Amino acid sequence: MASYWIYYPKMKLMMNIQNNGIEITDPKFPDDATLSNDTRKSFVLKGEHKRKWTAENPNNHIGIRLEIDGKLIKSKKINKCDGGLLVDDNRLYLVEFKGQNYEKAAEQLINTKEYFKLNYKNYNFIFHARIIGKSFPKASTNKQNAMIKLKNHFSTFLPFETEGAENI
Repeated sequence: MASYWIYYPKMKLMMNIQNNGIEITDPKFPDDATLSNDTRKSFVLKGEHKRKWTAENPNNHIGIRLEIDGKLIKSKKINKCDGGLLVDDNRLYLVEFKGQNYEKAAEQLINTKEYFKLNYKNYNFIFHARIIGKSFPKASTNKQNAMIKLKNHFSTFLPFETEGAENI
């Protein structure tokens, strides 16, 4: 199969598509941080204790699953989320798998968003936050403050669930 180039002007992103694979060239994500990059029917990010987030893909978007913690962002000094999904229409879903510490999860998601804004300036991301956790935390002022921060920083966010699934 011949390769061909696709340019997504909204993202300022160049992709080379070859045999169902996508090469990102502007800017390049580290190879070890890219879990998949294709048009599969569903994208799944897995976390600890059998937690997962599933993005169903009925419209055949090109999606790039990213391992963020330890691969894309290697610094131990930055509190970052676990993973992400970059979709060809600018959406970047940031996903944090957490026990019950909602405030810490919100901090990690916001820090990761700021990292992307600083290091991938050519992109026009639409950020979405997802927290997949053990259980829904009890109501508290800290939890409410974390939810307000998430609403102010992200286009959408899904609150604490043991398993998340949605259409993209």
